[in-house]
Amino acid sequence: MWFLFLLAIAMYVLFAGAYFSLAKKAGLDHIAWFAFVPILMNILQLRLIKESGWWVLMYFVPVANIVFTIIWQVKLLNAFGKSGTYVLFNIFLPPVYGILWLVWGYSSSTTYQLNNPIPPNTFAA
Repeated sequence: MWFLFLLAIAMYVLFAGAYFSLAKKAGLDHIAWFAFVPILMNILQLRLIKESGWWVLMYFVPVANIVFTIIWQVKLLNAFGKSGTYVLFNIFLPPVYGILWLVWGYSSSTTYQLNNPIPPNTFAA
């Protein structure tokens, strides 16, 4: 029992560190510590995609929470230059999706791309 508890704490700290690193890459140094507080981690993810933190209240709406979580995850993936199709891992293989975020969070090659201007002639979805 203690082993599982310690494993859960270690995994939480590992994921929080990855999101802390992603927030630093996005230039959100002033709120990067949100990654270590449960509800604030969701607000940090919303701020990474340039949405208001108040949207976190959508998690209390029964069906909308699933829809908005998928939309926000696609936007979060796009913010770091990843394809939105990785969300399928989140739906069907959550451990794989988690490992991918750990790799991206701690990788020096991951860059935040929402600050970059859109090049001309690339307005296609």
